[in-house]
Amino acid sequence: MGVTIRDVAKVAGVSATTVSRVFNHSELVTDETQERVRTVAQDMGYRPNATAQSLSHGRTQVVGVIVPAPHGEFFSEIIRGIDEVAQKANHYLLISSSHYSLSESEAALDALRGRADGLLVMTTHVETQSKLLDDMAIDVPVVFMNSPLQSTSYDTFDIENYGGAYKATSHLIERGYERIGIILGPPESHDVRERTEGYRDALTEAGLDPDAQPVIEGDFTRASGYKAGEKIPSLNPHPDAFFSCNDYMAIGAMAALQKEGLRIPEDIAMVGFDDIPSARYNTPALTTVRVPVHDLGRQAARRLFDLLQGGTSTTPRQRVLPSELVVRSST
Repeated sequence: MGVTIRDVAKVAGVSATTVSRVFNHSELVTDETQERVRTVAQDMGYRPNATAQSLSHGRTQVVGVIVPAPHGEFFSEIIRGIDEVAQKANHYLLISSSHYSLSESEAALDALRGRADGLLVMTTHVETQSKLLDDMAIDVPVVFMNSPLQSTSYDTFDIENYGGAYKATSHLIERGYERIGIILGPPESHDVRERTEGYRDALTEAGLDPDAQPVIEGDFTRASGYKAGEKIPSLNPHPDAFFSCNDYMAIGAMAALQKEGLRIPEDIAMVGFDDIPSARYNTPALTTVRVPVHDLGRQAARRLFDLLQGGTSTTPRQRVLPSELVVRSST
């Protein structure tokens, strides 16, 4: 038979109730007693029963996370930020992907119902899901990340998509480029819509017609960027620069262009978006827009746990995390 809570209580010189409170993170136990109980429990090899803990305080010790895609450095950085906060709060992550699909997003929300203490949601379908989300928010707190939310009744943490794309395009214009194309991402993406708007406004304000610039479809993957790069040499008139809606596509396009013998930036310049870790190690290093995606996940998670603990403020917060242009060799 394993070590029981009563065994730990006897050695630590406290009641079984006190040991239970320690492992349920109760504020009724002094720091000194908590440390003593945890040390004794560790020395004896005691592990609290997770199911019993959940039943005792109505918590699952799980946070649900929904993101549009299950892969890529952008989403992994967000999840890393969330996980850092969740670990400290003794919670685990249950992650699901919507694949930019409304039906899959709703299925993910339904699957998480009753299984998580709170939800961190990044979706492109907020308004069409409002009834489902409102129903879930009655039972658990919901915090949105980088989602097209019109309502101010939820906490939201967003990236400066529009401003970042405007800065990137303006940088190309200032360098003297005039035929500036764009590589798009998934049409359902909130990021793509805002980044495209920033790109077009920068061109318009500089006296360049955005409708006269080449547009190539992509899906945020490196492979779609490579296919875009294969198309660029045959474009007429030949563009002298491209703004890519994310770094993966920019890196893929650069690889295809270099395979065709084109030099970057001498023959064509390239700007990306996100500043994923591999952007700086690409050859040439990619000029891009740095967005604090790790901090986005961390701040959203901190707010969620603040709400779970009662929160110091019940007023929903709407925050936009600033972007920064990082100039490297590709321009």
